[in-house]
Amino acid sequence: MMVKSEKFGIIHAYAQCNECDWDAAIKIHETGRMGKLRNRIYAHVNKTGHTVTLETGNSTDYSLKGAK
Repeated sequence: MMVKSEKFGIIHAYAQCNECDWDAAIKIHETGRMGKLRNRIYAHVNKTGHTVTLETGNSTDYSLKGAK
């Protein structure tokens, strides 16, 4: 039997400032969501000089080839 994989890419992302309570996340129905999140991160870093950590998660489904 063959196993197939289907990748969905980044399904969630969360940014959190290491120095204050600022945070941001991607919104499910937002177009260009990773670019917009990066823009929000850059704006916070430029405004405050703080360091922001970005965490992302991606998803892959594994199943038998030909299975429903």
